[in-house]
Amino acid sequence: MTTNKNSSDRAIATAIALQLQQAGFIAVFAGGCVRDRFLGLTPKDFDIATNATPEQILKVFAGDTVLSVGAQFGVIIIIRDGVQVEVATLRTDGQYADGRRPDQVAFVTDADPLVALKADASRRDLTVNAMFEDPITGEVYDFFGGQDDIKARLLRTVGRPSERFAEDRLRMLRVARFVGKLGFTVADELRAALRAHAADLKPGLVVSWERVRDELDGMLMSKHPNACLNLLMEVGLLAEILPEMMDTNDPVVGRQDPIWHPEGLVWKHTLLVLAELTFQGASFELLLAGLLHDIAKPMTMAVEVVDGIERVHAYGHAEKGAVIADAICKRLKLSSKQVFRVSEIVRLHMQMHTFPEGTVKRSKLVRLMEREDIMDLIMMQHADSLGTGRTQEEREASSHKAWYLAKLDEVRNDPNPALRAGAVMLVDGHMIKEFGFKQGPVFRVIKEAAFEAQHGGEFADVAGARMWLEAHAQEFRDYKPEAQTAGDAAKEPVVSGKRCC
Repeated sequence: MTTNKNSSDRAIATAIALQLQQAGFIAVFAGGCVRDRFLGLTPKDFDIATNATPEQILKVFAGDTVLSVGAQFGVIIIIRDGVQVEVATLRTDGQYADGRRPDQVAFVTDADPLVALKADASRRDLTVNAMFEDPITGEVYDFFGGQDDIKARLLRTVGRPSERFAEDRLRMLRVARFVGKLGFTVADELRAALRAHAADLKPGLVVSWERVRDELDGMLMSKHPNACLNLLMEVGLLAEILPEMMDTNDPVVGRQDPIWHPEGLVWKHTLLVLAELTFQGASFELLLAGLLHDIAKPMTMAVEVVDGIERVHAYGHAEKGAVIADAICKRLKLSSKQVFRVSEIVRLHMQMHTFPEGTVKRSKLVRLMEREDIMDLIMMQHADSLGTGRTQEEREASSHKAWYLAKLDEVRNDPNPALRAGAVMLVDGHMIKEFGFKQGPVFRVIKEAAFEAQHGGEFADVAGARMWLEAHAQEFRDYKPEAQTAGDAAKEPVVSGKRCC
């Protein structure tokens, strides 16, 4: 359904097109907004194609705010009432020596209107993206069968796919993204070309990792991320951008425990988890963590026979997977915050399964609930539990989502403010110094002990905090850093021994 804002944006873009037409130029909507109209979708923006040169466009819109940073490629942005409308001169592209960008472009400004429009359409990637619409008359210019392909829900390239890929290797990933965005089937010729040219992608050399990241973002955040990923796996593109994932689909090392994972391979489990995360409306970072959460299972896989049944386990895969995820995120040029977020979800996903099963100190629970990514971790545990081939009853029983949400509410809304998550620590640095302690390793020891005591209910106000510190001051004065090696070691990540998920 078209929103009021979208109606306003279309009206503004239509007025801009009309202004160009009244000045004697071709002016039509181009690409995605035309495709989306036939699909009944709300366009994100409205782009205009015209035979006016950048200089002529600037003259026509002298009274508007304009951005001309893309003028050398024929692109001028008109800003009207806060809406940005991209106006691009019809063009043809020259040779693509680097496999990404044309060496030069030629504007098509003096040809017959239909010839000019077809010339511009012929350089575009997919038929569904190569249509034009006159917003004034409603006439559609479709030179390569885009409307028929929309009706057939089929993706085809404009012309031979091998030629389109030779011009711009990134188009191979764009095909996969549009599979996820539109839910269309890939034409046989296009699928064969993807398989034949996957090795030509050369990420980091021909196609930058930033562009790979952006396309992967689009795939994971699409309506059908699993369709994208299955295509990438099938044609060999996944081996180019995420080679570490390939063993998850290997019939030998990609096996999982038949009791916990009757669905089979790690790859299949991963896709089931992603489906659950998509259903939950997960962020890109959480979806990427879901994709990578079991990436180390193949390298940690071991088999043992228990009561005559072959069981499979992958002890430590979460911790090893976090290291791999960290490297992948850095390769994709994610921000340091994103890298940490993704790798932490991978590292902790197994511990989230075991947390509710035993007696947990309240202080440890509060620490968990104070994490910025607590909702990511809860959603991940839920998806990891539901994303298997077990029965519905078994899968739901494995999810701890309700337990975690109840505990989260409990620690955030405790009647005693001193016991709430995020509560001010009553034993602070000033108090510690008042007792004669100097800044150093002992500060951390005191603060950790005080945190546990406060959230364990041993004191609830400043007076109680002083009494607690006074009672324990001598043992802290006797503290020797060299005697804490075992305690420090205990802070290292615990390798989970749980078989499932």
